[in-house]
Amino acid sequence: MNTYGLTPYDLKYAQEKMDAQRSYLSNNFFSTSTGQVKSLLEVSFSANISQRYYSQLSNKINTMHSLAITQRLKPVFLTITLDGFFRGFLTGNYTKWRKLDHDKQTEYLRHIPNNEVYGFLRDKIFSCAKFTIKDCYNVLAFQWYRYSSGYSFKKIKKDAKQFIYLKAAEPHKDGVPHLHVLLWIPHDYFDMFKKDFVRYFPAPQNHVPIEDGNAGDTKGFQTAIHNPVGYIMKYATKSFIDLKNGTDLDYLQAWYIKNKIRRITTSHSTVPQWVYQKVFAIEKDWYHLTDLTVREPMLCEWSREDDYFMLIEDNGRCLEYDRGVLTLRYMDGPIIKQIGEFSDKPKFKPQRLQPVPSQWQNRPEPKRYLDVFYEHDHYLYRDGEFTKPTPQPLKMSDYDLYSYWKSIDVETVNAHHFAHVNNELIERGLIEGEIISLNHDVEFQMWGYDEYDL
Repeated sequence: MNTYGLTPYDLKYAQEKMDAQRSYLSNNFFSTSTGQVKSLLEVSFSANISQRYYSQLSNKINTMHSLAITQRLKPVFLTITLDGFFRGFLTGNYTKWRKLDHDKQTEYLRHIPNNEVYGFLRDKIFSCAKFTIKDCYNVLAFQWYRYSSGYSFKKIKKDAKQFIYLKAAEPHKDGVPHLHVLLWIPHDYFDMFKKDFVRYFPAPQNHVPIEDGNAGDTKGFQTAIHNPVGYIMKYATKSFIDLKNGTDLDYLQAWYIKNKIRRITTSHSTVPQWVYQKVFAIEKDWYHLTDLTVREPMLCEWSREDDYFMLIEDNGRCLEYDRGVLTLRYMDGPIIKQIGEFSDKPKFKPQRLQPVPSQWQNRPEPKRYLDVFYEHDHYLYRDGEFTKPTPQPLKMSDYDLYSYWKSIDVETVNAHHFAHVNNELIERGLIEGEIISLNHDVEFQMWGYDEYDL
């Protein structure tokens, strides 16, 4: 049986890929403004190659834990798994799925994505196509997205309360992923978050009661946590290779590489990660920077768009970064240290991502999923242009449909669309007339219908 769903060939491929990346970074050099020659590997934060990545991650996790304690937040440990029938999906076996009644399938489909971001996975189910490990992970990611966008998270933000989370992905022995999440929230929000947890994570094993926890604890939602950071660091530690001793990849680490799955995801920290990575050459302690922004928030500022930040301590020590140049100095004093080269580049402007055609663009029935539109400020993106969406008569109320029909500009409206609206009005009994066939060319004309009172 394959370990984590991988074959020896997969392990060899992942190892060769990582060795090639390390070789490239080690054999490409650049000169700093002071004349130092460094390799790309020395400045890399790659999870599989650089020792800096793991030390940064450990620093960040410990900092977030310390911040949670100072904010008097309480830990909740979540374990999020998938239903057993997803294992069948990996081989195209839908026997367990078909045994569910229609209402149960319809309810469960709400928890499965069907879009460009997470994949058209409902379509795969309708066509009985094989799932991949990444597809299973995307189902979990979609469910987490819905949970983190739900009522409990919106409520805690509205109340201006603090929350922190660390999310780690891990495979079962057959490669099917599950998630471990360490969530810090105020104690009086526990019930609210648990209610949403039941709503957004439907797998029954997530909600099995446990005996050795607090009252109401389940396998998926545990509040009796004695070593919160240890829970997450246990999963993080074993997913990274021992770079100091130069060990090779094992099947667990190859699972993350082959399936392109992130090991650890965190909520936003007080100090953005891009600021930490810029200041890393001088200040390596994330906790110190976080403590500074909490104690002296008026003396700390940053702007990603301007590629700039300034952090001033209460003793006058100042760390300033401006478009490539990092400076350490004391206020009204000489420069102590300066690193980098100034780059007067245009301000950073986030680029709108253009839709990428899906591999399921020409997928089989049902037809209602064949046309993919992208909603943007009440406009639809199609064929490289934003256009106003055409109203859908079938989805409109009687009043809205009749009002829309009255507002149509008969000189510019598409004849087929106008005939479709008329047919819908006739079928609802709102106007009188004959149904027009839409299978042939529809010549535009004005119909003199008698209107019924609404």
